[in-house]
Amino acid sequence: MVKVRRIFWVVFVVLLLSGCAAPSGDTDGKIIAPVNKVSPLEGKWVVTADLRVDADHKPNQVWIGKTAQFTQDVASLGDYVWHNPAFKIKKVNSQAYLLSKFVSMPLELVFNSPEVEVVTVSTADNFLGEFMKIDDRHAVAFVQNNALYLEKVLDSVDPSLATITPIPGKSTLEKTNLSGVTGVTGVSGVLLGLKTVGKSDGKSDPSYSYRTIWIATDNGQLHPLLGEKDIFFPRQSGFWQLKVCRAQDGGKVEDVMYAYDISTKDPLSQPLKLNPARWLNKVGTLARSIDYISNDYVTVENNGSGTLVSDGSAWTDQRLQVLPVDHIAGSEGIKLSYLVGDSGSLAFKSARDQVQQAIVNGDSKEIGTGEAEQNFGLVRKNGHWFFQGRINYSSEDKPGYVDFNVNIVPPAKLVSYDTLYLSWQNIKDRVPEAVDAYTSPNRDIAIVVMKGRLYVYAIKGGNFDGEPLAKLKLNEGETVVMSEWATTGLYVDNWEKSFSANGATEIRTLP
Repeated sequence: MVKVRRIFWVVFVVLLLSGCAAPSGDTDGKIIAPVNKVSPLEGKWVVTADLRVDADHKPNQVWIGKTAQFTQDVASLGDYVWHNPAFKIKKVNSQAYLLSKFVSMPLELVFNSPEVEVVTVSTADNFLGEFMKIDDRHAVAFVQNNALYLEKVLDSVDPSLATITPIPGKSTLEKTNLSGVTGVTGVSGVLLGLKTVGKSDGKSDPSYSYRTIWIATDNGQLHPLLGEKDIFFPRQSGFWQLKVCRAQDGGKVEDVMYAYDISTKDPLSQPLKLNPARWLNKVGTLARSIDYISNDYVTVENNGSGTLVSDGSAWTDQRLQVLPVDHIAGSEGIKLSYLVGDSGSLAFKSARDQVQQAIVNGDSKEIGTGEAEQNFGLVRKNGHWFFQGRINYSSEDKPGYVDFNVNIVPPAKLVSYDTLYLSWQNIKDRVPEAVDAYTSPNRDIAIVVMKGRLYVYAIKGGNFDGEPLAKLKLNEGETVVMSEWATTGLYVDNWEKSFSANGATEIRTLP
């Protein structure tokens, strides 16, 4: 058995540097799917120590004595229960694993073997945490910005938890007294990603900047608004950061996008490299604008131009693209059929054919026909996300494009939540200047966006409740490109603490 005192300082440093994010893929671990019908953490565990210390360097006692329980169908932590959890086991070299967290393993920390087993627990919608198994009866849980030392007390869970019936297709977290009675919390938080278009004199290339703000309420009480540069967003593996940096290599200038797990090293610590596949036989500038961000995908609008090295002729790139976050540096977007299937592709083709015919009849020539099914993105209208296709053409040797609507509802894998609880007409009646709006899945807060301003309202009885809880000044032309909701107290607290730990600071609001 490894004593708490022997692992205290290394886990504490891991906590400070990695928060609640999942282990990096840089550890070269082996993913092993559980082969039996029991959870790899099956049983009842008790928190015997919280290895976190507060600002006064004192251990936090809040979690001491709380339980964590796991079956294949249900997971619980303290007062919270998850239906249908997923478990992934990753075996990695213990030293490499800790080094990926920027931690040097002390000589006295010795595991039973050179490999350490890490179990990641998640649902379809959320990341619960990771559990570093010391042995079969001792583990350290990285959950909600805490490092909890666990001891296994039973190989089975409490009868009250064992009898909870899994809900097919449901994985949301609920607060419960483990007697089968669950309750809805009045706590909501949202990470909003914002984009600002830089001012241009008409001669220089367009530029874009991004930031993330955090808005949360607890039963109508507003938390301090937080913000930081770049995009901070949740994934099933933890929290990630997305950055865009303008890089130059001789006569080539490009907005390079990169996304990374915040528990790993920021790629900016290494020289940025342009994608060679994108610059074969070309020089010029490629500006890239992010239009939408989800857990796993980013939609991008390209705005590039320059000359071909071989003959000096001009090239342009005005495509729309949807890129996987895991391959965001790639030059090729995914095809629409991957997201919507064959029936959706037929609807896209039908809408595209009508626009294409109009272009041909107007004596213009379509360009980029081989990438037709990849030339699409998302556009925001009246509080909802819609698919938008694009056709690029050349007319009298001048490039142009036409955008067209696609009457397909974006699938959940791309847009996980897009319900507007208040009607758009209701919102416009209350805030005539509104250009966009978002409401929480808990139906308790509304975010209303206007030109240069953002208002936060409480919702009560299906309508706006009084005056705005907060008013925030926006940059000129600033728009929303991401909204990620946390809808329970555990997640709201987790996200807020993780965002703060990543460098977010309080935002000054308008009077």
